[in-house]
Amino acid sequence: MKSDEAKLIKALGKEIRRGRKALGWSQEKLAEKAGISFKYVSKIELGFSNPSVTILNRIAVALKTSPNDLLDFRLSGESPPDPRILFEKLLDSLKGKPRLQMEFIKRLAEEAAKLLK
Repeated sequence: MKSDEAKLIKALGKEIRRGRKALGWSQEKLAEKAGISFKYVSKIELGFSNPSVTILNRIAVALKTSPNDLLDFRLSGESPPDPRILFEKLLDSLKGKPRLQMEFIKRLAEEAAKLLK
């Protein structure tokens, strides 16, 4: 396996672990939600196994994210997306939702943005 490929697989494993821990889940719980064995989750998180696209999608769905977010494909040197753009996407996705729910999420996003500054 090429060095760049190994780095990508390790980075993917770290991102999956980060997402799992953010939800407070064990490897067993992620495995159950994704329909795979916890040993396989462990191998993926450690960068010892390269999951198929199907398995990656199942893990992403279980973690309530997308495969893109887990892979984070950016060109080297490319900066992360502008938080204002992400905020606008969030607001756009809330269109048609109850007003109280929209206000709550808007305030939550604003507070999170302040913490990231």
